[in-house]
Amino acid sequence: MSTVFTAVIDIDATQELVWEVLTDFASYGEWSNFAKAEGTAQVGSRLTMRMPGMTFRPTITVATPGQELRWVGTLGVKRLFHGQHSFVLSPNDDGTTRLTNREDFSGALVTLARPLLRTPKNTGYDAFNHGLKQRVEGVAHQPQEPDHPGGS
Repeated sequence: MSTVFTAVIDIDATQELVWEVLTDFASYGEWSNFAKAEGTAQVGSRLTMRMPGMTFRPTITVATPGQELRWVGTLGVKRLFHGQHSFVLSPNDDGTTRLTNREDFSGALVTLARPLLRTPKNTGYDAFNHGLKQRVEGVAHQPQEPDHPGGS
């Protein structure tokens, strides 16, 4: 048996900028519902993700810049509890980016943990998406300093 959570949001920025912020794990504590995150967005690398009351160490399985980031984690063995988290970035016709944040839980413990996994309207996933949107759009809309060739 499995449980799936999905949260979708449109971000007023390019896929490349969304990717840049999404994979800047060192800054997660400044804007996301993760207290701290460490690691690199490279296939095979392990992340250390800290949330209030919980630390987990997923492994990156997909890291396609500007398109998709995916990691998997287990509790015990895969048959007990397995989580696969993905972030898919898709272009919208207006130049914005659609972020699909999805988590698939499976394993024997999912049935027992289902009441703990259920949150009203996926609040944790929606909160992450909104934090990412604010961070990316804040970066995207910062005024650029003019270039002054030759100095002055």
